[in-house]
Amino acid sequence: MASTTDPSTYESITEHLDEVCQKTGLRTYDVFTNWLDFVVTALSRNDDAYLELVDDLTARLHDDINLTRDVLESYGATLGALVNAMEETTVPGYSHPAELLGGIYEHYGANSDAFGQHFTPQNIAIAKAQMLFCTPESIRDATPADPITISDPACGSGRLPFHAVHQLRHISPDRPTVVVARDIDKTCAHMAVINFALHAISAYVVHGNSLTYETWHVWRTNHPTRLLTDSTVDGIVTELDPDDAPIITSLDEDDDGAQDDVDSDEDLEDNVTIDDPETIERVTLDAFSE
Repeated sequence: MASTTDPSTYESITEHLDEVCQKTGLRTYDVFTNWLDFVVTALSRNDDAYLELVDDLTARLHDDINLTRDVLESYGATLGALVNAMEETTVPGYSHPAELLGGIYEHYGANSDAFGQHFTPQNIAIAKAQMLFCTPESIRDATPADPITISDPACGSGRLPFHAVHQLRHISPDRPTVVVARDIDKTCAHMAVINFALHAISAYVVHGNSLTYETWHVWRTNHPTRLLTDSTVDGIVTELDPDDAPIITSLDEDDDGAQDDVDSDEDLEDNVTIDDPETIERVTLDAFSE
């Protein structure tokens, strides 16, 4: 298996995006974020939104239909290469699969000190996950109506909850778990959505401000037991109206109950938080099986 320290790990993925940059003259960051837009929309099976992205891309490419087609083919090849790499790449010294999108983001130098973007190294993320979940006996009983909730208010590419879930699966695979991940950067939120969706992690990903609870987008990665052939399922990912999402999306909701949750010893035992968020999310798996 390849490892994240192997320089060739990202080449099979980035070569297609680099080719798009060369053909179009677009900036690397613009190509990468545009590809993320297409992937999230495709996973959502939102045809109207997908066609809007195609129209926008065609306009940026001066209505060159053939070039647009080439770019879309490269985007598809990039997603295929990502899926293959996810299956074949581990973190050196651990059995955990590697979180690759954050590594690609850093590979392109897209993380920004100005925005306080500092991605946790994979081995440290795994060590933290192992401290959170060390033995099966250390984990409380959980049910679909009362799952273990892993909350990260500044999730980046979702690396910390990604490894927390994989550690939990390693020592207690049948324990129901839901991730609630937030980030103020839409690009980071998109990376988290894709990571959770492709690894069958039940999650709500919020593009919003964790300090003010201002929320712009909410995506749900649908329950992994749902089949995509099910006529009731639009896709692996569903974008929700923030007002309809069963998570805190405004300070008004937080005023009465959420802070009480933080101060409750019982609730602190029942939930796992990462990097000390302002509140503990209270969600169930019920929404994933509507």
